[in-house]
Amino acid sequence: MSMAHASSLRSAILALAALASSWLVSCSPDAPATATAPAPAQSRAPLDAARDATQPDRFRPGFDPRADALPAPRRGGKVVVHVEALPRQLNYLLDNSGVTRRILQELHGTLVARDLFTGVHRPQLAESWVVEDTLVRRDGRRLYGDLIEQGDRWRVVPRSSPGHALGASMDVAKADVARIERGTVYTFRLRSGIHWHDGAPLRVEDFLLTWRLAKIPQVQCDEKRFEFEHLVHAEKLDERSLRFFYDRPYFGAAAVFEALIPLPTHIYDLRDASHPASRPEASDAELAAHVNGHPANRRWIGVGPYRLVEFGDEYVEAERVENGWPSEDSGWFDAIRWRLITDDALAYRALCAGEIDFTSRLLSDDYFRASSDPEFAARAYVGHFYTPRASYIGWNLRRPQLADARVRTALALATDWDGYVQGFYRGLAQRVTAEWFDGGADYDRELAPLPFDVARARTLLAEAGWYDRDGDGLADRDGQPLAIELLTQAGSRSGEVFLQRYQETLAQAGVRLDISAVAWPVLIERVRERQFDGVFKVWVVPIESDPAQRWHSREVGTGTANETSFADPEVDRLIDAYTVELDAARRGATSRELQRRLYAEQAYNYGVKVPHKFGASLRLRNVRVGPVDPGFRVREWYFAE
Repeated sequence: MSMAHASSLRSAILALAALASSWLVSCSPDAPATATAPAPAQSRAPLDAARDATQPDRFRPGFDPRADALPAPRRGGKVVVHVEALPRQLNYLLDNSGVTRRILQELHGTLVARDLFTGVHRPQLAESWVVEDTLVRRDGRRLYGDLIEQGDRWRVVPRSSPGHALGASMDVAKADVARIERGTVYTFRLRSGIHWHDGAPLRVEDFLLTWRLAKIPQVQCDEKRFEFEHLVHAEKLDERSLRFFYDRPYFGAAAVFEALIPLPTHIYDLRDASHPASRPEASDAELAAHVNGHPANRRWIGVGPYRLVEFGDEYVEAERVENGWPSEDSGWFDAIRWRLITDDALAYRALCAGEIDFTSRLLSDDYFRASSDPEFAARAYVGHFYTPRASYIGWNLRRPQLADARVRTALALATDWDGYVQGFYRGLAQRVTAEWFDGGADYDRELAPLPFDVARARTLLAEAGWYDRDGDGLADRDGQPLAIELLTQAGSRSGEVFLQRYQETLAQAGVRLDISAVAWPVLIERVRERQFDGVFKVWVVPIESDPAQRWHSREVGTGTANETSFADPEVDRLIDAYTVELDAARRGATSRELQRRLYAEQAYNYGVKVPHKFGASLRLRNVRVGPVDPGFRVREWYFAE
């Protein structure tokens, strides 16, 4: 397809999206769906509704907003939380799944953590940190500190972290300055007295190991590696202080330290003297093989307030442990069990029977009938919340039939997303046009979703050379019918309902859809190896999301998060500009331009922001839900009786 034709197609898609805005208004119901469960806050912005939901026990029957209305917390008991899948392992460097993050939230810690209810970064394993700028001199020397412009000179004022002074102030003539890099140096001071679950002390070296491993190509962390790409140097300052250096300004710099989950050097680092089989001469390949296949990836040794005691085929269980973790944040339950139930309808029944205490995956039918179900209402209640997650279909652009943007746009036009929202979610889900957090300044709220338009889809397919030549009802080209295999997770009721309808609407457009429902590990492996046409999944993104992993051409390759193998020079340029921009307003403008270009390309068939419809045992108290994934924090809860 020529550049001129591609530009014309992008313009046409955006024009269709603009027309869709009036179509959506005219077709949307004026009132929320009739329901016995709580209805969505239709008239308020997402964050306003989210703030309401963050009140403890907000959805519990008889909710009392007064802080002193909660019963006094007590320690004890085992809470059972439903999960739809179990991870292969718990080494987050190697396993980027959402369920792994949820479990590690209780078993492990990071330098900084984002508050799930406010979105603010707070110290966790670090007790404090300071951020400085970099002044690069023309001779290549680098100075760090707060940079103050004073006429023809720059004053560099180093900042001190507790326990470690960083040096004296210095003046540098502007004529000697090559460039200024804002916010590129992070210095952390670790908490004292924290121990790994095997009793070994937490060390600065444990954080440096994770950073070093991410730089070794043989380590199987392709979905995480990009996060550390511009973190070019790290050093130990003393036994409790360490410093990291970026090679450029980066808008998501602080968030990287959420992902820098430490690994115990005495278990993973063959080159460290504390390792029982220490070999300082071990090669990168040997170290990578040691980490990739280490039994501790599954028999996890963590550094959080709960330690792993069992990792089986049916559940993962952890128990509270004294390891120096601050007592005010160490949890109330004696044990947490994450129980695998692949069928969400069975999870509802398990909650009714008192076999589990919490699920965030209620089916719509169960959610809306729960309050009138005496068996359920006697034990539990329901609520809903939103996090930055959205369903989508990712297309493998390496497949010849999917390489043309006209075909991908046709596949989007033949998708009845609005019918899915009303029929399956009863109005609780929301259409999206990007996988960014829609409560932030980076999201383009003016870009309306494409309408459901099978006739236009058939026209676009014909323009791309796909039309029914032999009268069998399927579009064909070069003697081959337009057939697509779509992967989905086995046992996903939402996927089953959506894809059955999608199969029907694509058939109307002349496309045969073959649905392959497979186990989650199989789905992940096939996507990783690019052995798929399309995949129906949900993107779970942080509030500040770096688009490079999903869309930059340098991320194309087996095993990376750019699962569509998308590559576009203009998208690369916009991503590069976005990631170095520290001014929120300018970054937002770039983001919106980027989203419009991506939406025009339709490498993703963007779906819906899906609500977490949860059920919670009446025994649980202090249940808060909020906008940052996973939207809840188990160790805040407790049993009141």
